[in-house]
Amino acid sequence: MNDQRRRMGGAELESVAEHRDEFARLRAPYRNAEITLIDKTSGEVALVEIRIREGRRITTVELDADTVDKFAGALQDWAERAKK
Repeated sequence: MNDQRRRMGGAELESVAEHRDEFARLRAPYRNAEITLIDKTSGEVALVEIRIREGRRITTVELDADTVDKFAGALQDWAERAKK
């Protein structure tokens, strides 16, 4: 596999090239959670699937681009406050 890896805080982000629809995989150290981002765009409907795996438990949510923008902004705001 030809991965590119970069560190983000305590987590490691991988650019996933082996699966066409997966575009990122984040492994967080807490509870060894793995977060996978999957492009679920089909025709005119653009969605991203966020899949969180914690051991045997898997949580999946599909979001549209506007919701992803808001979600990303909220997470970024929280991360900036948490680092202070």
